[in-house]
Amino acid sequence: MTFSVEGDYFEVCNCDVSCNCVWLGAATNDNCKDGVDLYGLNAVMAVRSPKRMTDGGWKVALYLDDRASAEQSEALGAVFSGGAGGYLAGLGPLIGEVAGVQPAAITFEKSDGSLHAEVANALSMSSDQLVGMDGQEPAVITNAPFGAVTQPVRQARSKDVSYHGHWSADFSGTNSFVTDFRYEG
Repeated sequence: MTFSVEGDYFEVCNCDVSCNCVWLGAATNDNCKDGVDLYGLNAVMAVRSPKRMTDGGWKVALYLDDRASAEQSEALGAVFSGGAGGYLAGLGPLIGEVAGVQPAAITFEKSDGSLHAEVANALSMSSDQLVGMDGQEPAVITNAPFGAVTQPVRQARSKDVSYHGHWSADFSGTNSFVTDFRYEG
């Protein structure tokens, strides 16, 4: 199977500042949580990792848009699950446990540098993109040694993040990254 998907990506994590994991350092808290999003039909991945993400042992929960037809759901699952060429397969050595892949009602909104995603009965996350030194353009990080998506990423700040699915986490005012992505396999 070959595929090409593109869309908006944003992640939030519980690190206090720009996630130290992209610089191959330890998180500023005991573990990391982030999420990933796909435009059109949505997919959300929740991750719980050790303090240093590159140590592996990630616990992953994947939610696929319940608006998808059976054929679309299968395709989303193939792109983002651990199947051959899938997104999780590329992260293989880092993943310790896939807690579940399940359909869910997912909403995604984007407006003027603010993003919001919800997975019914499990996740709510929001992020505001930060403006750089010039006061107009976004703050950008490029060429970091570790990342889940193509770079550059734009720096953002999380607000009101809540995940109560396969584990629980609540935080606000922490690190977030925003970018556009294109993924092929």
